[in-house]
Amino acid sequence: MRRAIIGFSDRLNRLCLIGAGICFSAMLVFVAIQVIARYIFQAPPTWTEELARYSMVWGGLLGATVAYKTRFDPVLIRLADRGSALARWTMISVRSLATIMFMGPVLYYAIFGPGMNAARGFLGRSIMRTADTLGFPMIYVAMAVPVAAGVILIHLLAQWAGDRPPAEQEQS
Repeated sequence: MRRAIIGFSDRLNRLCLIGAGICFSAMLVFVAIQVIARYIFQAPPTWTEELARYSMVWGGLLGATVAYKTRFDPVLIRLADRGSALARWTMISVRSLATIMFMGPVLYYAIFGPGMNAARGFLGRSIMRTADTLGFPMIYVAMAVPVAAGVILIHLLAQWAGDRPPAEQEQS
C-alpha cells in the first residue's frame, strides 16, 4: 500500500511538472505575441493578456505542488535532514500540521460555501462567471485551486508513507 501511494504521488508529480512547463511555455508565447503586436503592429490583441494570466495561474499552482513534493517550498522551521529521529518526526509533524491547516480549508471552501452549499462555494460561483475577453467559463481557471490543494494533500500522504526528499534518495 505504501509503495502504491508513493508511486501515485510520483506520477502526479510528473504530470504536474509537465503541466507547469506547458503552462509557463504557453504564457511566454502569449506574452511574446502581445509584445510583438503592441510594439511592432500597434494593435495588441486582448486575448493574449488574458490567456497569459490564466496560464500563469495554472502554472504557478501546478509548480507549487512540485515544490511541495520535492521539498523546495518555503518552510518556517528547517531542521537537519540527517538529524535525530525526534528532529525528523518534529519536522514531519510541523509540516503536516501546516499543510492540513492550510490546504484542508482551501479544498473545503473550493467545493462548499456557507451551509455546505456547493453553489456558493468557489467553484460553484465560478461556473456562472465568464472570462472577460474570451467568454469561456471561469471554472476552467478556478479548478486550478482545488486541483493543487488535492495534489499537495496526496503528496502529504506519500510523505507519511515514507516518501523521502530527492537529496535523501540520492544518498541511499
